[in-house]
Amino acid sequence: MATRTQTEGVSGRTKATVVASAKFERIETISAADIFVTGSASNPRRAGSKGFIIETAGTTVITPASGDAVAASALNTKELYEIGVSRVSGSGKVHVLYGNE
Repeated sequence: MATRTQTEGVSGRTKATVVASAKFERIETISAADIFVTGSASNPRRAGSKGFIIETAGTTVITPASGDAVAASALNTKELYEIGVSRVSGSGKVHVLYGNE
């Protein structure tokens, strides 16, 4: 049986390049809270929401980046809504998705 011989060590390998090519790159789970997803100076990581998924509706109200707020109970759970969010409040559990821009 032939044996493999390593001709170069770890230092001879090229580091992999990770490129965010997915539509969404980060998820923040909000559970039983009142969170503004506006990317203020105190929390710039919350800027640029691209959508959300409702896990449990509870009394959650979702306020889009523009337009009228909607009760999470009026929407389907476990479904992706590609709508930017500015605020999530109430007792439910919502996953806010952020883009790679």
